[in-house]
This record gives sequence, structure tokens and C-alpha cells, in this order.
Amino acid sequence: GMNVQLMGLLFIFFIPALVLFFSRYRDIPAIHKEESTSSREFWMFIGSLVFFLAAIVISAKTSLPVFNKIFGSKIAAPEDEEFAYNQIQVFVAIILGILTAVTQYLRYKQTSSGVFWKKIWIPTILSIIAATLILAFGDINYQKHGPGFLGAIWLAIVAAVYAVIANGAYIWLGVKGSLKLSGGSISHLGFGLVLLGILLSSSKKEILSRNTSGIAIDFGKESKEKTGENLTLVKGFPMKMGKFDVTYLRDSAHPKKQQWYYIIHFKSRLDKEEFTLRPNAFVNYKGNEGLMANPDSRHYLDHDVFTYISALPNPEKNKDTATFKSNPVKPGDSIFYSKGYMILEKLATRDSLPFEGFKPGDKATVATVRVHAFNKSSYTAETLLIDQAGSQFSVPDTVMSESLILRLNKVDGETADLGVKESSAILEYVTLKAYKFPFINVLWFGIIVTAIGILMSMVRRIQLNRQMRKA
Repeated sequence: GMNVQLMGLLFIFFIPALVLFFSRYRDIPAIHKEESTSSREFWMFIGSLVFFLAAIVISAKTSLPVFNKIFGSKIAAPEDEEFAYNQIQVFVAIILGILTAVTQYLRYKQTSSGVFWKKIWIPTILSIIAATLILAFGDINYQKHGPGFLGAIWLAIVAAVYAVIANGAYIWLGVKGSLKLSGGSISHLGFGLVLLGILLSSSKKEILSRNTSGIAIDFGKESKEKTGENLTLVKGFPMKMGKFDVTYLRDSAHPKKQQWYYIIHFKSRLDKEEFTLRPNAFVNYKGNEGLMANPDSRHYLDHDVFTYISALPNPEKNKDTATFKSNPVKPGDSIFYSKGYMILEKLATRDSLPFEGFKPGDKATVATVRVHAFNKSSYTAETLLIDQAGSQFSVPDTVMSESLILRLNKVDGETADLGVKESSAILEYVTLKAYKFPFINVLWFGIIVTAIGILMSMVRRIQLNRQMRKA
């Protein structure tokens, strides 16, 4: 299960680290005096310390349920968990961005201020100009948590831009354009892009799944989901989401697990674009009644559309307890229900139907009903009363979007007994959360660049070690 996977990952990273530490312990240089504050290694240590403290904060906040269970405490999680992390981590991003920018320009052991400022001033000026343009024209106006947090985001963006430009410039200012010596700068440049991508995409993200269906889902008191930010899709009926008409087409279940796969089709109203996403969800209706969603996304050059299932109907809670209500009507008569009204348009007799088991000599009465919803939608339903050798049985029809089941109970001349049942148990739906993340490709590109820089540094270090052994 999940616990085995987590423990496996922990040992994969922890045990090899211990083995390497003890096997190479004698090779770790002993420091006999304090590092100079103008040395590269001092600020590398500060950066590592910032990472360590940030990890402690994240671990402590995510481990609250564990602490409560072990110590019997009742420490409540923050009301806005996302902001509780971000209000701290945004300052971590500022510090790391600046350190990533300037540390490459420092020398090991000690750096004279003249040498440092001679090289750093050009990328500093360029970074200020570039960051100013991004803030002026990038529409980064995240007002959800006030001007203080917005100012911190702006500073973090400046620091990220500084990291990108300073490390890009160092390839020429520091190592004279030698790519084989530029692994560190390239990986730091990639890290700056990662920071910039995170800040831009998170601060400019948009919720696409505004509730246009009118269906209010109760997510529960402990859920952070909001009804107005989640769109409920009734199976087979398109709903508007931004420029798209979104339709829940079908679903399938995993043969061995309580996991469902949902086919969600997007079709643009503005152009010919259409695509299908397949988010899935693992559902446990018993015990902790949890829903674990696995998202799916659509990638564009300048943004991603990210979707996941936020709610599903619970079959245990949605058992059908409604009953049919009998309504004697004639063609042209109306019947009202909670969301509108319906009219019996006609009664017709047929002696052939494309039904399995319908034999010659059988007869059927078809009641055609026109359903008019208060939201100005209208639907046609046909319910049957089949007579097989004097034995009668009904074939109901369903108007899914109105939660209606219609059944023709009996017919006496021009009068029909029409049974009407309103039941939410027949409604097949999923509730979808969708985000638009602008410029998230900056993040993915940064990860690739970081990996390339790390590989270049590894290759360079291996080559140097081989040369030292030969010498």
C-alpha cells in the first residue's frame, strides 16, 4: 500500500546517504577556522541552512495529524493551509533567489569586494530592468491576501529573475564562455527558472470551473473546496466552462480497486479545438470516506489546463427512496414537478417495437411527454405500457438532467395513469475542479535546464577525478 511505498522511498534515499557518509567520512575536510563571509562556501552553507529550515517548516505542518495522534493533542490545521505555507516559503524563495544569483560570483575562501562588484553590477542592472518590465506588463496582481503578500511575491520574482540573468551572465563573465565549466551556472539558471515559473503560474492561476450548472455540492465541513469553484457535470449534458463546452461522456471502473476513470470532453465554442481529459479517482466510501484524485491536464505553449475530480455521488447515501406519484391525465394535460412541468402530448398504439422479447401479437401504448424545466430547457420522454397476451408491464423513461422517471401505469381510452418520480439517485454526475496555470512551462523548462546543468557538473567532476588519479 501507500505506507510501503513511502517507507521504500525513505530507505532508498536515507540508507545510501548514510553509507556514503560513513564510507567517505575520512575524506571530509576538517575546517580549522571560520569561513570568511565573503567566501563562496559560507553562502553555500547559508543556502543549505535555508533549505533545511524550509523543510522543517513543511514537515512540521504536514505532520500535524501524526503529532495529534501520537501525543493526543488537538492542534488544528490552519484555516487556509495553502497560505500558511506560502507566507513563509515566499521569503525562502527571495533568499534562495538572491543567493543563487550572487554566490557564483564569489570565490572560495575569500573574495575582494572590488572583484565581486566589478562582475556583478552588469547582471544586477539587467535584472532590475527585466524584472521591472515583467512586473509592469505581466499583470501580476494577486490581491487575495493583501498588499503585503503581493509585495513579497514581487520581490521573489525580482530575485528569481536575478538568479536567471546573473547565472546566464556568469557563463561569459566568470568562465569566459566555456560550457564544460558552466555546469554550476546552468543548473543555477535552471533553478532560477523553476522559481520564476512557480511564482508566475501560482500568482496568475485562474479557476476555470466556475459553477454554471446550478448544482450545489456539499463538500463537508472539513473540505477546503468551495461550491462556486467546482463545476458539476451531469452525464451526457454539456456545460459551459470558459470558452469550452465540457461534457462528462462516460466512466469505467478498475477491475480490482475502487478506482474510477472519467472521460471528460472539451469542445471550444470559439474555434475547432476539442480534446478529451481522463482524470481518475480512488474512492473509499467506508471508513474515512476519502476521495483521492489523480489529475489530468492539457498542455499549451503558454499555459496548462489542470483538472481533477473533486466530488462523486456516494451510492450508499444516494439510495432511491422516492416513490411514483400517480397522475390521471389526458393528452394536453399538464403535470407540475419541483423544477418545472410536463405535458402529455399524445398516446399511440404500436404493434412492433425494436425491443428484445417483443413478439408478433404483442401491443404497446406509447405515452409521449414533453418536459419543460423552469430554466427554459425542454426534453421529450416516451414511456411504454406493453401488453403481452393479457399481461401488462411498464417500461419507464428517464429525464436524467431533471432527475425524473416517468412510468405509464395504465391506459383507459384517452385517459392515462402517468407515474412520476423525482429521484436524485438516478443522477450520474462528477464534480470537476479546473485551473489554468499561465507560464507553467517556464517551470518545466527550468527543471530540464537544472538537470542538464547537474549532469554537466557530474561529468566534469568525474573527468577531474580521473585526471587526479593519473597524476
